Amino acid sequence: MNGSDEDARDGNVPAGNVPAVAPHGDRSATGDDAVDEALTRLATLDGAPLAQHVAVFDAVHAALQDRLADTEG
Repeated sequence: MNGSDEDARDGNVPAGNVPAVAPHGDRSATGDDAVDEALTRLATLDGAPLAQHVAVFDAVHAALQDRLADTEG
């Protein structure tokens, strides 16, 4: 595994490599209800207190992991 993969896994994204995220209204549906619901939960963070962010990130991460596990069989 190269350094950039390790950095990304650890959440240490090098400057200039941060993916752009479209505002909620500009985001198109993925076609997968579970993924769309998870991404919609991220949109609830706009204006939410920072203390709530970790719980939402954890819930979204768990939902996406569950969906991925469903696709893997």
